[in-house]
Order: sequence, then C-alpha cells, then structure tokens
Amino acid sequence: MKKILVTLVEAGMGHIVTATAIANSIQKQKGEDVELIVKNLFHESEPLKKYEDFLISETKKASGDALHSRAQLFSMHLLGAQNTLKLVHSTIYRKAVNRYVEQLRRIQPDVIIDTHYFTTYCSVKYRDKYNPDCKVITYNPDNNVHGWWHRKVDYHIVNNELAYAQALKTFSPEQLKQVYFISHIKPNEATESREFYREKYGMPQDVFTVKIADGAYGRAKLKSFLKELIKTDKPLTIVAVVGKNEALYNKLVQMKDTLPTNITLIPFGFMKNIYEVFKACDLFITKAGPNAVLDSALMGTPVLINYWANSIERSTKDLFVKNLGCGVVIKNKKDARKYVEKCIDDRTILDKYIDNEKKLDRNKNGADEVATFVLQKLN
Repeated sequence: MKKILVTLVEAGMGHIVTATAIANSIQKQKGEDVELIVKNLFHESEPLKKYEDFLISETKKASGDALHSRAQLFSMHLLGAQNTLKLVHSTIYRKAVNRYVEQLRRIQPDVIIDTHYFTTYCSVKYRDKYNPDCKVITYNPDNNVHGWWHRKVDYHIVNNELAYAQALKTFSPEQLKQVYFISHIKPNEATESREFYREKYGMPQDVFTVKIADGAYGRAKLKSFLKELIKTDKPLTIVAVVGKNEALYNKLVQMKDTLPTNITLIPFGFMKNIYEVFKACDLFITKAGPNAVLDSALMGTPVLINYWANSIERSTKDLFVKNLGCGVVIKNKKDARKYVEKCIDDRTILDKYIDNEKKLDRNKNGADEVATFVLQKLN
C-alpha cells in the first residue's frame, strides 16, 4: 500500500483550496493500492498550531500593509533566497521544522504534495534525512515563483506560462511541470441564470451589482472602497464578502439599513458557494489575490483590481489584466466609483472582458492533471 500525503496549511485560503482540489482529484483517480492522507499537520500539536497562527498573522499583515509585505519579501532574499531560507529555518524556526518533520516521520508517506514553502522545506528535510525514496512535489498556487520555494524538490508544478518561464531560473526543466489553473469552484455547476442567483441571495434584479472582497481576511481596501461606492447617487447593489473577518461582517450588517435608498448592501462571511455569487454580479472589485481573481474570471465576471501587496499579487494583476484581458486596474477609490457609474450607464463597457473570460476552459481543472502526474510517479 502506497501512501500519498496532501498537506494543508492556512496562510491565506489559496494553499488550502488548491491542496483540497488536488486531493479530491487523486481520490477519484487512485486505485485500492493507494492510501490518500489529507492532513493539516500543524493541528497535530499545540506548538505547531502556534506556528500556523504566526503564518496567518503575517498573511493578514501583508494583506493590509504593502510596506510590511514588501519588507517580508525583501528580507527573504538578504543572503540570496535559498541561503536565507536555510538559515532562517535552521535557526529561528528550527523547532517548528523539527516538530513538523516528526509528524511526517510518523506518517511515512511515499509522496508528499505541498502548496506552501514551509511545508515544502520540511518535506525535503524529511526525505533527505529519513526517506530518500519519498517524492516531494510542490504545487505553486501563486502566479509567479518566489525564491523561497525549495530547489531540491522532485517536482515543482506551476499553472501558467509566465510562472514557468520564471521557474526555469531556479529549477531544471526535469523538475518542472505546467498544468492548467486549479480552482476549488465548480463553474459548470452554476447552471442557473443570473436572475436565479440574484433572487436566491436577495439581490435586486435590475440593478448593477458589484462584488467587493479582500481575500480570506478582509484587510486591504474593502472598507475604503465601500465607503466611496456608497457616495454614488445611482442605483447600486454592493455584495461585500469579508471572509473570516467577523468584526467587519458585524459592522456591515449594522450599516446596511442606514444607507441611502439607492444603495443595497449585502454582506457575506466565508462561504462555500461563492461561485454562485460571482455569477450574480456584474463586476468584482478586489485586491490581486490569485484564487479570487481566477474564480471571478472562470465565472465570467470582470475584475477591477484595486491593490496588490507584493510581487506575488503583482503577477496576478499582470496575468489576468495584461495577458488575459479579464478586467482593469484602478487603484484610486474615487476613480473606481466613477468607473462603476460609467458601467451602470453603459454595461457594454464590460463586454470585451466578458468575451476574454469566455476563452478560459471551464471544463478543465489543473487538479486532475496534477493527480494523474502524481499517480504516474508513484508507480
């Protein structure tokens, strides 16, 4: 019996949703001679959980503070990315690494699939120290390849041509594989009409509808752009999805009944059927989070990107706006409001972005490609 371990880690939701999608595809394809284990090993001990909490905290700070995020990435490269990676994880975070490696040693997997640089680092250490036959495979959920992805993995998988070209500066071609985008949403399951989903979620039928979000933690520009949007005198529905930010959700619930009659505000917390909300909306205003922008594009909803915290998110902005033509970049909140007002008056402004999004293959999921690749390497 061969063991495949898919590791989970929360540091933004992109790592979890892509890992879960890969695990689901492996489950569908694997035979009875393969055991699939899907685990968040940080939850196996209190010290490791504290380290994951640290990763979550740093992600929140980076999401809302571009200077903090850029300082993070700058510090990662002080001695050269790989040298800094090794130094930091053999000193400052040594205890967390050793505890994580012990969890891997307890499971003794034949293949490990990671979606985060820390778990990848630990997997390579486990393989080199205890199990040289173990295959370490990274799926990179970002749209670029930063320097802290361990070079000594067996395979590093990316999801677009720009990331592949960048990865060639770090990895050999034999280590690299490019697959299609991996998404946790199911666009082909949202078969009902826009009108159906607007009725389901209590949205006015004939009013221009904007979804606004900031990823899992609602820490970037959501509040300031929301306050600007409600200044319009035109009919507008604003769907604010705040993820795990309960304080902001409660504040918006209190706010929604105090707004002018031309504004309908509908707040949501973290939700599974987010693709239905995308289909109900005309435009998505968000920071350049890789998974949220992808989800919007797959559902045919143009994006307005208002912020990017670092080079990872800048790559998302470049890929989906410059290369794929799925929307626009407007960083100024007043300009964004004026753009929304133009779209309210003339919805054909968005048609070219909708047409470009239709070129994306909604029947294809990179998770299936990763699953096939992993099972082949297991034999």
